[in-house]
Amino acid sequence: MNDILPSVKYVVDNSRKVKIIFNKINELVSKVDKDDLKISELNLSKYRWSFETLVQIIFVFNTINYCYWAKKGKGKWTVEFEGVKLDGAIALFRCIEEEVKRNSDFLCGDELADLSRINLKRILKGNVQIPLFEERLKCLNEVGKILEKKFENSFFSIYKQSENDAIKMVSLLIANFPNVRDESNFKGKIAAFYKRAQLNSRMISDLLIANGKKELNNLDKLSAFADYKIPQKLRSLGILEYTNDLANKIDNFELIEANSEDEVEIRANMIWGIELIRIQLLKKYPFATSSHIDSMLWNMSQTKKEGEKPYHRTLTTAY
Repeated sequence: MNDILPSVKYVVDNSRKVKIIFNKINELVSKVDKDDLKISELNLSKYRWSFETLVQIIFVFNTINYCYWAKKGKGKWTVEFEGVKLDGAIALFRCIEEEVKRNSDFLCGDELADLSRINLKRILKGNVQIPLFEERLKCLNEVGKILEKKFENSFFSIYKQSENDAIKMVSLLIANFPNVRDESNFKGKIAAFYKRAQLNSRMISDLLIANGKKELNNLDKLSAFADYKIPQKLRSLGILEYTNDLANKIDNFELIEANSEDEVEIRANMIWGIELIRIQLLKKYPFATSSHIDSMLWNMSQTKKEGEKPYHRTLTTAY
């Protein structure tokens, strides 16, 4: 787990198409207010659940929380609840909640292990089929079998075994669930990201805070969560800069292959850029973590600005 930053630093030091613009980091840091760095409480849930149920919903959500974008000119996967159209992670979370309302056993390992293609299509039914549908089904079946075999048929067992430690929770997931082992080979070395496993710890910690409990220990040891929206925001801020050929690929909505050097450089420089932001912010706010900064930038990315360049498109289960 602790190999994320050293492994991405190797990528940064050997990047050919992506670089970090250091003076732009100082510009951003000078504008950050303390309130920008608040840990956000869980805001995806519509319904009131028991703590144990919501913990399990979060784990199931992060099992398939990836790849929502649509190809240029195609409709994005959207679901409608009570007349309101939702997409992306919010839509997925709501789909899972609705299924738990219908079938409280859905969160159990044996149910996930036996989940059929027909039932998952029903659960995720929208205007179009969600991207990487088959991969999502495979992930849910896989984790279900592992929960049955190793974790008393329940994700809550993993939560208990983590002993309120964010890093231990991530390590348990990485060690036992291949689908969250988010690693890439870069010039013969492994670059580790673990995006979904780390985000899971962050969301569980937010849930604890929302319930008036102590946040997870070692939350400050998580790296940023390498996805596609944060690099887009860092690029718009001038902190990430791409070579012309890579910029043209992204701006023309060309597919960036998963685990390619282009993709790994984007993700690694994103994580290291946030680490450099964190180092500077610590001078102003000693409590600042990569997780705080990631949330701040993600929130900023939700407001579209005129002329903002698109995010890179990669078909992947990593994010």
